[in-house]
Amino acid sequence: MNQSIRPYQKEAYSLGDGTFLSERQVAVLNQLAQGLSNKQIAHILGVAEPTIKMHVSSLLRAFKVQNRVQILLKAKEKNFV
Repeated sequence: MNQSIRPYQKEAYSLGDGTFLSERQVAVLNQLAQGLSNKQIAHILGVAEPTIKMHVSSLLRAFKVQNRVQILLKAKEKNFV
């Protein structure tokens, strides 16, 4: 896994509305920030591509946005990436 990924701490990944990102969502978010596709992320994290799609969908809901670019913009606002 990427060494730049910070250790998971629930409090560090609060979205401020009572929502927290999971450790896996944080890992996917960090890979998204590197511009990787779902297939590439799946390979790196050792899971199936549909699993990554599920995590991206969860991130869309958590950040209340419509697409991957907006996920990254919101994540940057909150200093996640």
